[in-house]
Amino acid sequence: MKSISPIVGTILIIVITVTIAGLFYAFTSGMFNSIISSSNNLVNQQSKIISFTINTVYCSNNILYFDIYNKGNIPININNSEIIFTDNYGNTISINGNNIVCNNGNIINIGSNSLCYVLNYFCYYNYTDYIKSTNFIYNGINYNYEILDNNKFIIYYSNSNSTSNASACQPTYLPLILYNTQSIATPSPFQQDIAICNGSINIGNNFAYINNVTLFNEIDSNGQNVYFATTCNSTPNIYSWYEGQLINGSTYCDEWWINLQNGIPANSNITIYMYIGNSSSNYYSQYYPYVGAPIQVLGTSQYDNGQDIFNYYQNFGNLSALPSGWTYIYFNQNNVSFSTDYTIIPPLSSNYGNDGITTTNNYNLQNNAVDIYASVPNINTHTGYQWIVLGVGAANNTNTYFIGPSGGIVVGGNIYDSANNDGAAFSGEGTGVFSLVVGTSGSLGSVNYSYVPTMYSIGFSSSNTYFLVNYSQVLSTTIIPGSFSLPITIGQQEDGGNIYLYWVLLRSLPPNDIMPSIYIN
Repeated sequence: MKSISPIVGTILIIVITVTIAGLFYAFTSGMFNSIISSSNNLVNQQSKIISFTINTVYCSNNILYFDIYNKGNIPININNSEIIFTDNYGNTISINGNNIVCNNGNIINIGSNSLCYVLNYFCYYNYTDYIKSTNFIYNGINYNYEILDNNKFIIYYSNSNSTSNASACQPTYLPLILYNTQSIATPSPFQQDIAICNGSINIGNNFAYINNVTLFNEIDSNGQNVYFATTCNSTPNIYSWYEGQLINGSTYCDEWWINLQNGIPANSNITIYMYIGNSSSNYYSQYYPYVGAPIQVLGTSQYDNGQDIFNYYQNFGNLSALPSGWTYIYFNQNNVSFSTDYTIIPPLSSNYGNDGITTTNNYNLQNNAVDIYASVPNINTHTGYQWIVLGVGAANNTNTYFIGPSGGIVVGGNIYDSANNDGAAFSGEGTGVFSLVVGTSGSLGSVNYSYVPTMYSIGFSSSNTYFLVNYSQVLSTTIIPGSFSLPITIGQQEDGGNIYLYWVLLRSLPPNDIMPSIYIN
């Protein structure tokens, strides 16, 4: 056995001594603490669980809310999250967590719920364009929430408080897309109806509306806090006439007519803006004549701007004599009387003949509708051979009979009588907007009995502060061919009761009798 040389032995002793000393120093100085800590952190990191659920997502008063529950074992910082909304067309809207505010602070603690809302985004209910799903993302973990069919809302970026986005519309400027689906343009000018309803309604293609409870509740009972403009952040530059509230069963709609000077091109759309102020705003007094309503809504003729909206317009309230362009029809001329809300046309005092009023002008009725708001007496309470007629036609002597089949009244019937050249007319009983549509098809001398709907219904509210319009039976057909000019006549033949006449207007028909539809952009 060979022995270790003294030199090598000395070197080994030095190395062992230095190693022991180094290890002793490392332990005494805490050098291994960081290694131990790193190992512990790794274990802790692996045991942290990020988990959450979205319990509900909804729109209320144009604010988008969602409720989040933290079921993990670490707090969730909402500011570091992201929400991605996907609409029914597959389009996505991404919102950073800095645009979210939660009621208990933006740190959601373990086992806690928090109701949060989204800043700088305006939401509203819409059954055409709507959000299908919400995807909440935090630290790479996501939770997808499907929107139920009865909760159809859409959102758009508003940022009304941002000076860097001054061109953006404020939430109160609602962009409306008016879409003409027909292959022909609307007339120019064109009268478009705009209705905001608190439910869905199905009353035909001649009525355009938006089902939005939130918007409906923001509109004052007489429409005074609404106006229309061609650009956002603008004062009104579109003439609008608030007709009142339509009631169809349990559904209520606020309805306007607006004047589009240039109409809407074929298969095309235009965007206008509907401004909704607070309930104390009175845009009638502030912006007349761009904003108006008839006497029957406001109780005054001061802000009636129907003449700026329609092709022809005359309100028969608050008169002391027949307006210019109107004359009496023979019998009972002196018995016609006037009230704040209407003109009264009395019953006939003798047999056979006409009684009422008529225009002295002929109006080109091609592709136009004549709307007459009147209250006609109940024919069932009278006997004999009689007509109550509101419409268009000649009434130039006592032998020119108003139109109708012999032996009775036609409820909502539209007739052309070539024998007497009386023109088109409609007759009926009840209180309502009687709408006569004159188009470009049909044949002279024909009598059309195929359109006999229930009489239209309009009534006053208990407080008489606004009137209620029902267009659920608005008749829409074509009767007279070509360009046909006739006066407008309101009157009766034979024994009857008083006719209460409120207003008469002439408006352009929409293409193919289909009113351009309304979408919120």
